[in-house]
Amino acid sequence: MRVLTLQAFNNDNKMFRIPFQPGKNILQLANEGIADPRRDGIPFLCNKGVCRSCTVHITDPCGLLAEPTKNEQRALGVGRTTIASGYRLACTSFFKDDSTLTVTDEIE
Repeated sequence: MRVLTLQAFNNDNKMFRIPFQPGKNILQLANEGIADPRRDGIPFLCNKGVCRSCTVHITDPCGLLAEPTKNEQRALGVGRTTIASGYRLACTSFFKDDSTLTVTDEIE
């Protein structure tokens, strides 16, 4: 099973492991089934990629995420939380469609 591992930047650095589900954003998947996502999940305010409250650090992207949106690039373009350093906005970060993934499992 393909899994994305990430750390919630604005919520005590909680760790999440999210199973691959094409077409869904990682905020929806991480907070699914959590009664109080702002306290126990990934916090969010605007849900549009502007406020940066849902910033997460992707510890192992595995090529599963779609390219950053323009809002995400603008919001995370400078400072210590840049996309190049592995940071993304959970509300605008979507898993790639299954048809765009390249599986590179090594066979011994």
